[in-house]
Amino acid sequence: MFGYCRRALLCPNLFPIISNRTTTLPIPTPSYLLLQFFSSSKEEHSFTFNYLVNNCGLSPETASKISKQVHLNNSDRPDSVLALFTSHGFSNAHLHGIIRTCPKLLSFDPNKTVLPKFNFFLSKGASSSDLVQIVTKNPFVLYQSLENTITPCYDFVKRFLLSDEFTLSSVRRYACLIYSKYVAHNIQLLLEIGVSESNVAYMLRNWPSPVTESPSLFKKVVEEVMELGFNPKSTLFIVAVRAKVMKVMWKRRINLYNKWGWSEEIAVSAFVKYPWCMLASRNKIEAVMEFWVNHMGWDSMVLAKYPILLMMSLEKRIIPRAFVLQFLQSRGLIKDVILLTPFRVTENEFLQKFVNRFEEEATQLLKLYTDAMQVAPLK
Repeated sequence: MFGYCRRALLCPNLFPIISNRTTTLPIPTPSYLLLQFFSSSKEEHSFTFNYLVNNCGLSPETASKISKQVHLNNSDRPDSVLALFTSHGFSNAHLHGIIRTCPKLLSFDPNKTVLPKFNFFLSKGASSSDLVQIVTKNPFVLYQSLENTITPCYDFVKRFLLSDEFTLSSVRRYACLIYSKYVAHNIQLLLEIGVSESNVAYMLRNWPSPVTESPSLFKKVVEEVMELGFNPKSTLFIVAVRAKVMKVMWKRRINLYNKWGWSEEIAVSAFVKYPWCMLASRNKIEAVMEFWVNHMGWDSMVLAKYPILLMMSLEKRIIPRAFVLQFLQSRGLIKDVILLTPFRVTENEFLQKFVNRFEEEATQLLKLYTDAMQVAPLK
């Protein structure tokens, strides 16, 4: 066809031949219409860019990127969107983050898409600060259908948490809970293997994010936890799932324990005994290990044998009790004490067994113990 077109342009006498063909040639767009189109698009982009900078407080660099995602013809709709947010307690800083994450909100009809969702959360007992927290943490929730997604997901989660108060608390922590398409599927898997509804509620209250993972990943983690011997009827099963589902954090904890002499096998063994040890913060693990190994000169393998020690308060329990034990050992008053017992017993039991029992040293021991509780943790 293009060959005919070229010849037709070069040879006018070929026009009759072309006109007899069934193919219809495209009619060229007049140049002034193309110029008008590009001019209009350029003006629209320029307006959007300026609005993002001047009205939303975005940097020119950020506004340049975002202006490719949303197109504003005038300020009417975005002004009404910002006004709605402001009237519900959102600050300029909040709006800055929300628009940067979900710029298309500026093109929404706020009364049809945003306000009904605000009213939904408020009707469940959310305060203005709750609403701000939910939306600023995950503004994508405003992109979801209230009728088809948010409401049914909310009701499903509430079935386990039993009240709007607890449900909103979990939504504040992780708003994805009420629009993820995986939540119902993953919770059903937990129920099928014997996890109780109360333990499902425990997970939803404390760590909602795992049930929003893809079903394939979630199932794999659940199987791994079961292979390690965790009982699905136990709360520790939920703790173990939470630890294992965070693959990056898991690897970092393994590496951290490697630094203090644990092999991966030893770390996993400690995890099986007390899965919380994989949820302790890096700073907490480092602080306990530093004091235990470098200051006290004790073996880190004791912590692997009794990983519950890693979760005890360093300032209020481990340090003061360790100083008492060190004193008693230096005086030959105790010998090979099992290091779990002195830290696990109640304070009254500890004082009775390791302080008051030694009448001549009791005053000195009590002062050592109380003074140690006032000292800042060792660096």
